[in-house]
Amino acid sequence: MGREEKGCISYFVDWIIDRMGAREFTESIVSRHALHPMYSLGGLTTTMFILQAITGVLLLIFYVPLFGETNIAYDSIVRINEEVAYGYVIRNLHSLGANLMIFLAMLHFIRVYLTGSYKRPHEITYIVGILTGVLAILAGVTGYSLRMDHIAAEAINIGRNLVSHLPGGNILSSLVYGTGSPDEIVGRYLAYHILVAGLILILMLVHFFSIHQHHISPPYDDSEPEPAVPFFPNHLLTEVSAIFVALGALILLAAVLPPEIGEKFLPTKELPVGQPEWYLMTVYAIIKTGIDPVLAGVVIPGIGMLIFVLMPWIDPAYSRHPKNRRIATTYFAIFISEFIVFFIYGTVTPGQQIPLINAIAVALVVALVSGALALKYTSKPRPPTEKPRVRRVRIYPQILKWLPYIFWVLVILQAVTLGYAVSYHLNEMYDMAAALFGLSIVLFGWAFFTAKVYLLDYKYITKPVPAE
Repeated sequence: MGREEKGCISYFVDWIIDRMGAREFTESIVSRHALHPMYSLGGLTTTMFILQAITGVLLLIFYVPLFGETNIAYDSIVRINEEVAYGYVIRNLHSLGANLMIFLAMLHFIRVYLTGSYKRPHEITYIVGILTGVLAILAGVTGYSLRMDHIAAEAINIGRNLVSHLPGGNILSSLVYGTGSPDEIVGRYLAYHILVAGLILILMLVHFFSIHQHHISPPYDDSEPEPAVPFFPNHLLTEVSAIFVALGALILLAAVLPPEIGEKFLPTKELPVGQPEWYLMTVYAIIKTGIDPVLAGVVIPGIGMLIFVLMPWIDPAYSRHPKNRRIATTYFAIFISEFIVFFIYGTVTPGQQIPLINAIAVALVVALVSGALALKYTSKPRPPTEKPRVRRVRIYPQILKWLPYIFWVLVILQAVTLGYAVSYHLNEMYDMAAALFGLSIVLFGWAFFTAKVYLLDYKYITKPVPAE
């Protein structure tokens, strides 16, 4: 009976794969270098985007995009936090997920850039990824502005000031902000937030299609790609395990960390100066120097990103190792150093003007120091050299013998945690219930991964040894 059932399930899975035209996709072999966790950042970013879509729809059920005389939008968020079951968890998931999505996207970009994965034929894939990241930041700005607290008010004021200083600013300002009344702004920002999310989805689909057409880049050390494990089901289930662990950890954090909300914004009320989210703090620090808003908020960041966009044609096409790509690596070192230093500068000066001369001096010192270090540890472009071949031998680590026991311990802990979560839910203790639900999902993800390694990956575990 078991064999017949297994045969039926196997036949059904094969039928689904065949009818979806995914045979080539599922039968592909994943290279060993692509098994590194850094190569999973794109998939985790996509997971965070899907989470944003789900939690965003749930929040829209209770969010009221009106201002009125008492800031109804802010009051609706307070109601979500205090009155809706799991409301603050969903809101926190949306907020933390947005920050994590942008952070993972940045790490994904860094991995692609430093490994030279933008080289032919991946130039369009790379550029589409950058545009998607910029739109993700724009979605974040329009999203946290919907809170209509003092932080949102500061962000909206900066945005209006920037738009009004653009060429044709009066016309653009009327198109973007209408009459400028709070009621009109909150409604428009919600529409912009949804529109940008739709554009992100389109660009992500283009990005995935391009990756599918050109496949993943070879190892950055110029060695030949080495087949490691089948994509289906081995690598696919690894990615699924990582998604469960990441989602569970995020739910746990959303349950134990209080959701952020600032002071209620009213036009007649004096409010403290709001600080933007971390991913905009560097630009905010430049704006605080008092230079032209368009120069600070558009031109300087735009030039910085444009150089990244053009790097596939600026960077010589020899080695893809960052040590052998002096131009690309030096520019990255300067850019990331300036980003971090001005992020700190903006954070430690809340509500304070930054003297322009100080900002210029800091920027020059940071550029000289980081650039000199990068030049010291990189070389001029040189053609790749042939790498010594290695052979692999089968190895069975001792821990593999303990995997069944580890699996059952994780399953028992997951069942106990889930039971307590249901108990707290029935007692309407939603914060504890959400935290335990998140922990149970983390444990499930690790149990799932443990079972997958023991049942599927056993025969693929190897170690390199020098070639004879």
